Amino acid sequence: MLYSGLILAVLLVSTVSSARIGVCIRNCGQCKQMFGHYFHGQACAESCLASKGFNSPDCNNPKTLRGLIVRLYR
Repeated sequence: MLYSGLILAVLLVSTVSSARIGVCIRNCGQCKQMFGHYFHGQACAESCLASKGFNSPDCNNPKTLRGLIVRLYR
């Protein structure tokens, strides 16, 4: 009985983590559509995977886009 509860807890945690990563990657896609070439979509997705979805970008909040927005011309 204890083992089945432990297995259920592990499955719930992994499902929540997967959902959080999915939301993070969808947010990266939305920001890429909004900002186009100015947004590093691949770096954003890699950040989602590395942080397990905790560093999710918000396209309307510049603080969450730090390091993901670039200037094309200097």
